[in-house]
Amino acid sequence: MKLSNFKYLTYMNNEIRKLICKDIAKKILFMFGVYTFAIISIIRADFLYHDDFERIFYGNRIWRNNSRYIDDFLAIFLHADTLITDISPLPQLIAALLIAIASVLLVYIIYDGKVTKTACFLALPVGLNPYILQCFSFKFDAPYMGLSVLISIVPFLFTQNNIVFSLSSIISLLIMCMTYQASSGIYIILVIILCFKAWNERRKTGREIIRFVVISAASYCVSMIFFRLFLMRRQDTYISTDVFPIQKLFSGIANNFISYMNFVNADFGIIWKFLLFILCLTFILASVLLTKRNKIAALALSLAVVIAMCVMSFGVYLALTRPLFQPRAMYGFGIFIACVAVYLSGVPKKIVLLPAALLYWCFFVFSLTYGNALSEQKKYNTFRTEILLHDISRLFPDRAKGLLRVRLVNSEGFVPSVHNIAKRNPVIRRLVPLYLDGEEWIWASFQSIRHYEFNLYLLYDSIDIEDDKYKVILDTYYHTLKTDGKVLLVILKNGYYR
Repeated sequence: MKLSNFKYLTYMNNEIRKLICKDIAKKILFMFGVYTFAIISIIRADFLYHDDFERIFYGNRIWRNNSRYIDDFLAIFLHADTLITDISPLPQLIAALLIAIASVLLVYIIYDGKVTKTACFLALPVGLNPYILQCFSFKFDAPYMGLSVLISIVPFLFTQNNIVFSLSSIISLLIMCMTYQASSGIYIILVIILCFKAWNERRKTGREIIRFVVISAASYCVSMIFFRLFLMRRQDTYISTDVFPIQKLFSGIANNFISYMNFVNADFGIIWKFLLFILCLTFILASVLLTKRNKIAALALSLAVVIAMCVMSFGVYLALTRPLFQPRAMYGFGIFIACVAVYLSGVPKKIVLLPAALLYWCFFVFSLTYGNALSEQKKYNTFRTEILLHDISRLFPDRAKGLLRVRLVNSEGFVPSVHNIAKRNPVIRRLVPLYLDGEEWIWASFQSIRHYEFNLYLLYDSIDIEDDKYKVILDTYYHTLKTDGKVLLVILKNGYYR
């Protein structure tokens, strides 16, 4: 080859690379724009979500208690200090960017190195599903949750070299475990969908597919075992890190999966469930119609793939004796939906994408609705908290510098807008927190003690509210106050009793 030809080919290769990078950058910006717009009402609500109270009042970086060492380390750079402060909305925007990159990479990996607008649109559930909205709600945790999603996808960029793929898988999975373990199912979902695609389209032989599965499984097991033996800190509070013993492992996983699916069934409205069913049915039919294998085998395997991806969307939590069932632990279900949809991006008849488009529109509208609901609940909670503390301070003016022992019963309840949303989208009840709640969360004490500088101590002991020793000292429209001289019993009205 002449030198001039070689220079020309090199020039063309560089230009193609620039074009590809530029095109991918545009897709990332598009996805980032959609995700940012979807969470704009969450940002506007300026809602302190669960752990945010402790971090904003004390500046604690205590992620290491949950084995999230990388979060602890990266927070120093993000907050420019070892004492962290509220810098929102920057963390949520970083999370949206990381998940946008993850979405585009997901398309690139599943869709044979192509990144089309249609495929990117179909990948939206990666960052646009009801469960991941809880992740975006955290002012401090959000970027590390986004990082865990992205890093779980990165290894599949190196599948051309088995050694590099294995090493990158082990390292990436360890990083995932040290950022947010709820992403532990994403890697397995991608292995399943890639193997099925390779088999259904005859892109690889059976031996090549088995080799890929073995390498992936070995890498996953090595990283999980190493993390558990050398890095994991045992937890036994609201979640347990204990794994079922061998003899109970299968039944335990099955029971946990049933529990997770019961939550999905209860969280999703009828329209969401119908559209999701149609999307999965379309995936199965398209797999059979376009297969280069036996159609009966394709039918059976495509059904098995849908079930397997659904199961593995909950990751290693399935094997825990007491897993986390909060929405933020279930966003892998959105990755499952995205993988099913992105697989359909190569189907010639684009009409098959209609169920996905309708479902995504539902998710997008809900995300805006959810943020506005947070704003309304915040106003109502502030109102109920302030009138309660006003009444207490009026009854106990001499205890302003003392420690008042208080037991809350019931909660402030949801605002009417949340009740209205829950008629069609019940998941809203699990996403919007109740902070004047005597049974579940301790965040009410943080708000009362630190924000209002009110010196009280919340009790969580079992108390008989009908006990005659508690005398009514104030009865208002919103609450009843009783006391036995030692403990102040606050019975909230217009809420609900757990």
